[in-house]
Amino acid sequence: MRNQRLIIVIILSLFFSISTAQDQFNSYRELKKIPNGMNIIHDNNKTRAIVGIHGFYPVYWPDIHHEWVQPFNFLVKEDIKTFFYKYDWNECPSKVAKEFSIELENLIKKYPEVDDWQIVGHSMGGSVVMFTNQSFIYNNKITFNTVATPVYYEPEKTPFFIRAYESIFNKRCSETIDSLNDEFENGFTNKHVQWRNIKEFDSQLKRYDFNPYDRVIKNSIVFQFPDSLDGERVGHTASLYFSILEIIN
Repeated sequence: MRNQRLIIVIILSLFFSISTAQDQFNSYRELKKIPNGMNIIHDNNKTRAIVGIHGFYPVYWPDIHHEWVQPFNFLVKEDIKTFFYKYDWNECPSKVAKEFSIELENLIKKYPEVDDWQIVGHSMGGSVVMFTNQSFIYNNKITFNTVATPVYYEPEKTPFFIRAYESIFNKRCSETIDSLNDEFENGFTNKHVQWRNIKEFDSQLKRYDFNPYDRVIKNSIVFQFPDSLDGERVGHTASLYFSILEIIN
């Protein structure tokens, strides 16, 4: 009887361990259920961590957070400590950055064993990352990554539907990308890495009459993606997954 109980315990332990190992996201619908704020995607006792920050989603966008499904599944599979910061994307990046900075400081204090923090902001999330880096205290354990994030902007040359959308929804931010001119000219406090697409292959930026990536940021490391990798086009969404692969590998 005792041996039977032991066998049952072992079988249940194996079942739950296998279930945990396969506990990955099947679709964006699961990510949509995650609440705003800092969330744990995958935890362990290792010394490396990634914090993902999503971008902006228009009201007509159906698959919210779909671009994070593949990266998160990969990070879970690779047993990388992973967090996801969700926020109201209708807020201005500079405002979100103030809230994110507090959450990030608390996270770093909670995990003192981590000596390599990779902060990854995609699209508008990259703008949040840059505004965070603008005032974040120096920490040699942190790298701020921006993926498919514009560093140059000419409002009057953006497509009409974008200007109309901003006008209808009154997204007027007092702090714009020009508010980072000093950081662009003199460098950010903490390490900054840019993951840039070719504009013509970036679905969200190819319609602009200027190149949103065409600006030099002092001391910033730039990774320029080609038009495709492994037979897949590197566009606005795919560049997030490819940048995560490079950061990890």
